Parts: sequence; structure tokens; C-alpha cells
Amino acid sequence: MTQTNEVQRRSGLVGLVGRLTVAAAIFAVIAGGVATFHLRAAAEDEPEALVPLPVQVQTVLRQDSYRINERFAGRLEPARRSSLAFERAGLLIEVMVEEGDRVETGQLLAQLDIDPLLAQRDAVTAQQAQVAADLDLARRTLRRQRDLFDQGHVSSQRLDEARLSADALAARARALAADLRALDIDIDKSTLRAPFSGQLAARHLDEGAVVSPGGAVLDLLESSRPQARIGVTPEAARRIFAGATFALQASGKDLEGRLAATRPDIAPETRSIELLFDLADRQDVPFGEVVTLRLAREIDGSGFWLPLTALYEDEKGLWSVFTLIERDGDSLVARETVEVLHAEDGQAFVRGTLAAQADVVVGNAERVVPGQRVRPVPPTEVAGVPAS
Repeated sequence: MTQTNEVQRRSGLVGLVGRLTVAAAIFAVIAGGVATFHLRAAAEDEPEALVPLPVQVQTVLRQDSYRINERFAGRLEPARRSSLAFERAGLLIEVMVEEGDRVETGQLLAQLDIDPLLAQRDAVTAQQAQVAADLDLARRTLRRQRDLFDQGHVSSQRLDEARLSADALAARARALAADLRALDIDIDKSTLRAPFSGQLAARHLDEGAVVSPGGAVLDLLESSRPQARIGVTPEAARRIFAGATFALQASGKDLEGRLAATRPDIAPETRSIELLFDLADRQDVPFGEVVTLRLAREIDGSGFWLPLTALYEDEKGLWSVFTLIERDGDSLVARETVEVLHAEDGQAFVRGTLAAQADVVVGNAERVVPGQRVRPVPPTEVAGVPAS
């Protein structure tokens, strides 16, 4: 019995030792794996830490002034535009033109019914003939009464009556002549003619309509003389003079305009001064299209042109840029603060703490921080100025 217990005790010790041995081996394997993992990670991180980040840079140059392009918008319009109407009422019996037609000065465009006027003219003409006959008789009678008066056969009363009767008939004849001229004017005004050469923009009435005096029948545009009406600031208006030629744009087309006139007043709605430009050719740009004038203006002020990609928003309305400084043979990142004075065409004119001919980071700038070691990508470019 004692021998059996001893054997069991020894078997338990052997099992315990075996289990401890296996656990130690497993722990050694895990520890070795962790160590290997850390060694590999360190081996992988070390090269990245040693290799500087490549960044694109531009060398900027200090300038004593900068040019900005001011853009002003207006519209294309004809030199003359008229709503054509009759001066008298009547029945519209014919319209000879359609919208879009080109017409010449004096061309007949529309006609009113003139039959009533012709009838009135005939009546007045008949009255004129009657009055002319009566006037002839009155003048003959006056001559006879004057002879009899000289002979003492009639009184002065009879002579005065004959003379005044002839004068009244003469006045009546003049009144009828005036009525005839008025009818001729109304007949002439019953035809609508083009006051200038141009193109019909609109037709408001058709045949059969009863026209009221001044009611628009047709709209006529002087298409041969296009003009651009553009509002500019008073300061810009003082910098341009009549007769000068300027480049304009409309509907993607380049136009050449000569300044014809400057209005003397300021528009109360826009606080701008309107300029009128004569165009040699509108190149099929429709009237009413937006026309743009671009004026270059030089502004004194020291600063630098930078691409917008180099700017990062900072505090209190300021902006930051990253520059490169050389230290112990390495290129390190530094932060500079700038103020944006003007921006256009993807570039900005700034002033601030930048040094002359500074190398500004324009690529990968979002991946750098001040003090970081980087490698500028050659070749560096000189930052340009926006085209005028």
C-alpha cells in the first residue's frame, strides 16, 4: 500500500513538471514573437523617419506694386430704339413688315384707312370752289359800289357793306385752305415709315385693329450702330477718356469698343457712372446681352504674389504660409504670417513677415509642421504675376 502511494506521488510530480515545462515553452514562443514584431516595426519606422518629406516650393520675389483687373458689367444695346406709333386714330388696314425684318430709312411699314379723310378732303375742296365763286362776286360788287360812291349815287354804308362782305369771304377761303392742309397732313400721317435704318424687334398690332394715337405698332432697333452701356465706379471713370479704345467681352466673344460718351450723373441705384462704347461690329451678339469691361489698375504696395494653394487660414483674418530655412545642411519648415491684399486667377498678392526670395511650400503643405525636415522638389519656380 505504501509502495503504491509512492508511485502515484512520483507520477503527479512528473506530470506537474511536464505541464510547467510546456507552459514555459509557450511563454518563450510568445515573448519571442512580440520581440520580433517590435524589431520589425522599429526596422520599418526607422527609414521613414530618416527620409525627409518631399515638398514643392516656389521662390517668391518682392514687388513694390501690384496690378489688379477690375471687371465691370453692362449690356449691349442699339444706338437708337423707337416704338413706332401713329399720331392719329384709325383702322389699321396693312402692316408690310414682320419681326426681324431689316428696313431702310423712309420705308413704308404700316397703313391706316384713309377713306374718311379723302371724303372730308373732297367736301372741303367743294366748299373752296363755292367760296371762290362767292368771293369773285363780292369783289366785283365792291368795285361797282366804289364807282357809284365816287359818283355820289350810293352812301358810304353801302360801300362798307360790300367791302366787308368781300373780306369775310376771303377769310373763309383761307380757313378752307388751312382745313385742306390739315387733311393732307392727316393723310400723310396715316402711313408709318421707318425713321432710320434698322431691324424690327416687335410687332404689336395686326390688320383690323383700331389704333389709338401714340399706341405702339412696331419696335425698331438701329442694328447698324451697336453700343455697350457699362456702369463703372467714379474712380474708374476718371481714368478713361473719350475716343480711347477698350477690349470688351460678350457671349464669349471679344469686342472692340470706343468710348463715345460718359454720363455726367451717378446712378442712384448702383452708385455708378454709365459709359457708352461704340462697337465696330457686334459679331451677332444679341441686344441685351451682358458685356464685360476689364480695366487694369496699378496699386502701390510692397508684397509678394503667391499661389492660393500656399495659403492656410489663420486667426483674426490673417493667413499662414510655410517656408523653408536652411540649418546644418537640412531644409526645415517655418511658419510665416501674411495678409491677403488681392486675389485673382488662382494667385494672391500678400504682405507680411516673408523675406525677399523666400522659398514657399506650395505642394504637400498640409502634411508638414514647423520644424519638420523636408526635401524641396527641384526645380523651384519663381511665382508669377497674374496676366493683365
